[in-house]
Amino acid sequence: MVDRPHSEQFDDIYFAAENGLEESRYVFLEQNHLPEAWQDKSRFVICETGFGTGLNFLCAWTKFESTSTPSQQLHYYSFEKYPLSPQEIEKYLGHWSTEFSGRLEKLLSAYPLRVGGWHTFRVSSQVTLTLIFDDVNRALPELETQVDCWFLDGHAPAKNPDMWSETVFQNMGRLSHSGTRCATFTAAGLVKRGLESAGFEIAKAKGFGRKRDMIVGKFCRNTAHTAWSLTHPQKIAIIGGGIAGASLVHVLSPFISDITLFEKTELAAGGSGNIRGLCNPRIASLRGTDADFYSPAFALAYKTFSDISHHHDIGFQPCGSLHLITDDQKEKRFNGFIHQWGWHPHHARILNVADASHVAGTPLSHAALYLPDAAMVSPKLVTSHLARPAQLVLKDILSIEQSGTGWIVDNTYFESVILTGGVDVLKFFETSQLPLQKVRGQITHVKTSPAYNTLKTNLCYGGYSSIAIGGEAVIGSTFQHWMDTNTIRPEDNNDNLDKLKNVAPHLAEDLQVIGARASFRCSAKDRFPVIGRLKNAENLYISTAHGSHGIISSLMGAQYLATQILNTAPLLPASTQKALSPSRFLK
Repeated sequence: MVDRPHSEQFDDIYFAAENGLEESRYVFLEQNHLPEAWQDKSRFVICETGFGTGLNFLCAWTKFESTSTPSQQLHYYSFEKYPLSPQEIEKYLGHWSTEFSGRLEKLLSAYPLRVGGWHTFRVSSQVTLTLIFDDVNRALPELETQVDCWFLDGHAPAKNPDMWSETVFQNMGRLSHSGTRCATFTAAGLVKRGLESAGFEIAKAKGFGRKRDMIVGKFCRNTAHTAWSLTHPQKIAIIGGGIAGASLVHVLSPFISDITLFEKTELAAGGSGNIRGLCNPRIASLRGTDADFYSPAFALAYKTFSDISHHHDIGFQPCGSLHLITDDQKEKRFNGFIHQWGWHPHHARILNVADASHVAGTPLSHAALYLPDAAMVSPKLVTSHLARPAQLVLKDILSIEQSGTGWIVDNTYFESVILTGGVDVLKFFETSQLPLQKVRGQITHVKTSPAYNTLKTNLCYGGYSSIAIGGEAVIGSTFQHWMDTNTIRPEDNNDNLDKLKNVAPHLAEDLQVIGARASFRCSAKDRFPVIGRLKNAENLYISTAHGSHGIISSLMGAQYLATQILNTAPLLPASTQKALSPSRFLK
């Protein structure tokens, strides 16, 4: 007996268990004239309202790869406010697994954490999925790409009226071109009127099975269709050998084979050189650009480090983090995060003192925000691994020179250059006016005590303490934007230990300092990364100012910057792209 695919939020089925596959193929592929519609397009974009089980995506993916040429690309955007778990998807679709020839398993393997945000991943060499865990009315206005085909598959209008809103219909019109098609299982009048008002010419078609009618449409306003160019540079230089530069090597190397990474001394010489670091999002109380960047960045880092750790030692320990609620301000911020950011309770929840103590494995005196997927990793080992595909050149690059549409670096011509050297980007004329600053941070290495060794999660409290591995842990970190020395300061070690003593005195007892490391983070004046194409400097890009969350933001920054370099579809909301852009500082 096939499990009935049912939505608890809307008391509605996702599809008919007996013939849902045939229904999906009929309503969304056949009635949208697929595969005919993508035959002459180098890139085809489908946008879906309501990912659900992913059935429509799997049907489109399978059909695209069986009817397109290897050079064609499909980018599939899908919105989902209440994402199912991989286990639920497998339960509902597993009996059709052979129909998709291994694609269901690939989707489940790539499926992100159920945390709010835009999650983009390539499921094959031809197909990219951007899965947007958000309310479609909030997220669709943030999409900036031309859509070729719409799958309108929210639950029935009577069950889920918010999915069939004026906001959705008008943004469909904004993103469509002459020839864009849409199809939906419903024949409701409000849907017909909404689509017509947005510029679609609507007709009724025979519904699937016992359903009498369904709606199909074609955008009829005179807007041009963009002919996408899939060309991209073949030879690039990355200047800066920290985790930001290494992340770009990792993301770009499948597409660009000739990548040179310049670093003046050694890989991970600066802030990326710490042997242990915590993977946590930067937490805010509201769901704004912070959330739209750091939430998917956290999920991407977790997935990337988890996959790498299966084959390489990068010090990855998914031990979770407890963010202690030490004052009213943190309580407000963490509660706002829980209610606003769209994280499933499996991935974030507030624990009382007793439950926090149980999770930590040791007595605590504060309630806490618990992130069970937070982790510890070695930034130094990660940087070394991610940079492997590049040619490493140890040389201090003091200037670059524009040559036509490219750049001369170290007497060699490159089609594109990316500056990733933290605050060192200020030495280049093209970026010398950016409002960046160095922030000194000293971490303390300790030999742990029996009491400390009971700690099962990382602790965050203004400072942080890692779990112990091999009888050692890292306590951190100072934040000194006024200091310009990396000399180790004993008083900073004492400060790190005192912060721990203030929240968990028994953990701070009998710790023996065995080492320390001071390095500099780079921060922008608005404390947000600076990532994007530099204005008035063709083919020159930047990724810097990742601050204290660079372990996760560098990977997302690299994935985002790659869309500009490779000329692919966007993977972040428009407002987040604007917030990241170096042009935000221009008067």
